[in-house]
Amino acid sequence: MEASSKKDVLYSRCLSAARASPQGLDYVFYQNDLTVMGIADNPSDLLAICQDLVASHLFQAMTMDGVLVWRVREREGAGKLAALTSDERLIYGHIESTSTTGIWTKALKAKTNLHQTVMTRALKSLETKRLIKPIKSVKYPARKIYMLSHLIPSEDVTGGPWFADGELDLDLIEALTDPILHWVQARSWKEAPRVTQSVVARKKLEKEKTMAAANKGSSGVPDIEEPKYTPPTGSNGRPLLALPPNHRTYPTAAAILEFISSVGILEGLTLTEADLKTLLDVLVFDGKLERMGAHGYRTVRQPKNIPEEGEGNGFSSAPCGRCPVFSLCEEGGPVSASNCVYFDSWLKG
Repeated sequence: MEASSKKDVLYSRCLSAARASPQGLDYVFYQNDLTVMGIADNPSDLLAICQDLVASHLFQAMTMDGVLVWRVREREGAGKLAALTSDERLIYGHIESTSTTGIWTKALKAKTNLHQTVMTRALKSLETKRLIKPIKSVKYPARKIYMLSHLIPSEDVTGGPWFADGELDLDLIEALTDPILHWVQARSWKEAPRVTQSVVARKKLEKEKTMAAANKGSSGVPDIEEPKYTPPTGSNGRPLLALPPNHRTYPTAAAILEFISSVGILEGLTLTEADLKTLLDVLVFDGKLERMGAHGYRTVRQPKNIPEEGEGNGFSSAPCGRCPVFSLCEEGGPVSASNCVYFDSWLKG
């Protein structure tokens, strides 16, 4: 087989193998991978063919862990490279080697050892020819980073689906949070059964009797206080009750992802289970969700009508709980409960 035929056969097989691989054109070929294709007669012949493909810009030679490897290029891309200047090809090669992570201009200058003016002109030319593009990194927003124009930046660079143009996408997060919390709550708690009017009247009468019995003589101060907040309620306005202790089917990240995908909230956005877990972790940290078991989630019941200034517990609201001379308080001492000037005002207040 002639050298030109060997070159074309090797290129065609490598291009097909790369396209069929999950890595695509980022697939790396080692010398052994090319040898088993049975195209070259010996290692020297194989290296000569590879060098010819590199000179034609159809192969990209690089090293991984000190070993020489190759990546294949499309013919269209190779044709564009052939029309570039030597400086532009040098810069393009370094940008290409970073794949989807891109390269910082300062690191690019250090690798190429080109003058800043020359590098700036070459970058502008490559960008004009739509061979490279600038990207924003959420980790290093002040850095100017370039990558090949046809590639999609990795999540390490973009921050994943929760970022847009290098900034946190608050609109997307808010659009997902409320439906998720509503859906999870419906599967985390059960509403109290409906109570008839007769039961309500009976409980009201029992409460009034209890309050009357708790009155302290003529002071009129009951021992039992009215609740300071309203318990959380469900969609029907009835209190939320916990599910049985042996309940094991709380919503998982996979189930929540299936829900938001089915109702069309994502609107074409690709969201993985790992991405969703990031949002769920934030909701856990914010006290809106809590973990149930290894994989489940449920909402945190939030009471309603909480006073802006907390009432505290009985001890902290009583004068004793905040008394600066509490350690001196005893019968017969300089301060005692019988002569405390704060008790009377507190009891009447």
